[in-house]
Amino acid sequence: MNQPQGVKQAVITIWATLLISGVVSLADKLTGQITEVMFFFTLIFYGLLCILPYKIGKRSNPARYVYVVLTVISFLIMASGAKMPQLDYIAGFLMLPVEIFIVYRLFTGEAKNWFAQSNQSA
Repeated sequence: MNQPQGVKQAVITIWATLLISGVVSLADKLTGQITEVMFFFTLIFYGLLCILPYKIGKRSNPARYVYVVLTVISFLIMASGAKMPQLDYIAGFLMLPVEIFIVYRLFTGEAKNWFAQSNQSA
């Protein structure tokens, strides 16, 4: 079975959110909201997160769940009122519907079946 359209959309959208997050971090660095060291570690973190859309596109069911867990944790951190740069908070708030779209697309019936096939072939 070929990759469902919904999974393709989710993967492309995850790449876009990572790109947006990187640009927001650059803006935070340029405006002095974060230090150079924090910027460096943020980029390393986003680099590591790039594994997720790649693995999801390769039919990794665990990567799909890791993505959801990290998404929930990030929104819980935002909702807790944790101190974060204002641009990060605004971007996170604006990306909330996008993240809901991604999770929805990764858990539609067609996507569930596609990911389940990877478990059967292993």
